[in-house]
Amino acid sequence: MTEKNMNRTLAAVLAIAALHVLAIGVTLVALGSAGIGAIVPHLVLAVLLPVRALKLRGGRPKARRILTLVLAIQVVAHVTLPSVIAQMPGYAVPLVALQALSLVCELAAIVFLWAPSRREQVALGR
Repeated sequence: MTEKNMNRTLAAVLAIAALHVLAIGVTLVALGSAGIGAIVPHLVLAVLLPVRALKLRGGRPKARRILTLVLAIQVVAHVTLPSVIAQMPGYAVPLVALQALSLVCELAAIVFLWAPSRREQVALGR
């Protein structure tokens, strides 16, 4: 993994973590104290994702695989959007915006994690 892609991955993951913090705010505004249980996954991911991304600097392939797995779970979790909107109908627009931005950042991070370096591209004849 190139340094440039590592930095891009880290930037995308930090953006995802920031979006999780915003999701915590939207949830608490929409549901009040009843939303406390709903913020736990967002809180965990807001901490877990940057910590896992920083592990990439060690250069171990395991760090990249684990971060990819967490990001893939995040991508799959977007199918819950209709049920989340059903719980907070007055907040459909911010929810869709947060989910869309998060999805773009998650997919970008996965691409950056696995994009071949120039040396690998030359070796593949590209």
